Amino acid sequence: MENQNILVVDDKLELREVIRFVLKDRYAVFTVAGAEQALEFLSENPVNVVLLDVNMPEIDGITALKEIKQRHPNTEVIMISADATFETVREAIRLGAFGFVGKPFNHRELLEVVDKAFKNGKI
Repeated sequence: MENQNILVVDDKLELREVIRFVLKDRYAVFTVAGAEQALEFLSENPVNVVLLDVNMPEIDGITALKEIKQRHPNTEVIMISADATFETVREAIRLGAFGFVGKPFNHRELLEVVDKAFKNGKI
């Protein structure tokens, strides 16, 4: 089985660390604080799944999603947000997001959607 790498992109350190804790026993988890760092990381490191916050300073998650899917079409992207609208969710799915997780999230729910993303990508 290939490496199972996840990149968590969120401007809040606490949330990145909670997600790392939830996923670290199953996956190799890397974290960055913003979209620009994520794009740089992805250009140098293979990642299977990206957990991407919608609301971030500088470059928002929807813009980052477009770039990630354009540059890395086989990478599954799961959007995360505390206050996403229906339109935002619809736009993310239209742009190729695998799924959407609301904040605060249930740990089991997060694991389930990540596991499904790996199975979807046949990773």
